[in-house]
Amino acid sequence: MPSDRRPESPRPAAPTLTQVAALAGVSPITVSRVVRLPGLVKPHTRKRVEAAMQELGYIPNLVAGSLASARTNSVAVIVPTIANSIFADTVQGLSDVLEPLGFAVILAQSNYDPVREDRLLMALLARRPEALMLIGSPATEAGAAMLRRARIPVVEMWDLPAAPIDAVAGFDNHAAGDAVARHLAAAGRRSLAFIGGPDSRAGRRWDGFRAAALELGLPEPRRLFLDRSAMAGTGALPDLAGVDGVFAANDALAIGLLAALRDAGLARSGPASAQDVAVVGLGDLEMGQLTTPRLSTIRVHGTTIGQAAARLVLDPSGPRRVDVGFELILRESG
Repeated sequence: MPSDRRPESPRPAAPTLTQVAALAGVSPITVSRVVRLPGLVKPHTRKRVEAAMQELGYIPNLVAGSLASARTNSVAVIVPTIANSIFADTVQGLSDVLEPLGFAVILAQSNYDPVREDRLLMALLARRPEALMLIGSPATEAGAAMLRRARIPVVEMWDLPAAPIDAVAGFDNHAAGDAVARHLAAAGRRSLAFIGGPDSRAGRRWDGFRAAALELGLPEPRRLFLDRSAMAGTGALPDLAGVDGVFAANDALAIGLLAALRDAGLARSGPASAQDVAVVGLGDLEMGQLTTPRLSTIRVHGTTIGQAAARLVLDPSGPRRVDVGFELILRESG
C-alpha cells in the first residue's frame, strides 16, 4: 500500500469560553449554563450564546470535570449512512483494530446533510474523543475549522484530498471515473452518462469520467443528479435517450437503473455486448451479483480502508496518506 508523509502544519488555537462570553455580551457562567443546563437560560440569551459559539467555532468540553490528563478511550466516526453495507465494512475494519486495544467506537450518520454533520461534529468533539474519522471530507468550512482546532488525529476516509486536515485513507475517485470511461469506450460505447448525487466524492468520479471521455474523442457525457429514492420501487427510467453507456456513482443507483432498464426491455441476461445500455456501478455490493444481468462495478476495499484509518489514528507521527486502490470488476451488465 503506497503511503507518504505530510509535513505537519500548526493548528489554530481553540477559542475559549471567555471569548464566547465577550462576543455574546454575557458572563462566562451564562455560557457554561448554556452548555450544561440550557433549560435554565432564557431562549433569546441562549440563541445569542449559541450564535457566538458557532461564529468562533467553540467546542465545549463535556468531560472537563475529570483530570486534565484523563483519556476518554473513545474514537468518533461519522458516516453518511449505515444503509450502505460498504460503509459498514469500513466501520467494521477500524473497529477490529481499535476495540481490542480498549477503544470504544462512537458511530454517527450524517445522512449527507451538511447542517446535521456540523452538529454531529460539535456534539462528538465536546466529548473529547481520542480521534475523529469521517467518510469523505467535512461538508462545510465551519466543520473543517472545528476539526483543525480539535488537536486530535483526524482521518478522512474513502477519498484522497490534496490538502487533508490531518490524514487520509482511501482511493482515487477521479481515477475510478477515468477507468470506467476508458472501459466503456474500449467496449464500443460512444454516448456516455453519469448518474449520481451532489456529494464531493461523486463529483470527483464525474470529473475523471468526463475528462477521460473527452480525451478519447467521445461526445460530452451527460450528468444526471439522482439518488436511490428517485428509482427505488418506482421502475422509473431516467432520461437516457441515445445513451449506450452509464457509470452510476454507487451500486445502489446502478442496481435501481438495471431494474428500470429490465422493465423497459433494455437489459437482459447475456454478454455485455448484448446490452442496449452498459451499466457500471461502484462498491461491489453482493446484490449486484444477483441481478440480471450481473453488475459490472468498481470494487472498493472498505474493510482495508477502515483498518488503515485505525492505524493512522494509532500512530499520528507516521505517514498520513494511504491509498488502498480499487479494482474494475467486469460482468454482464457492461
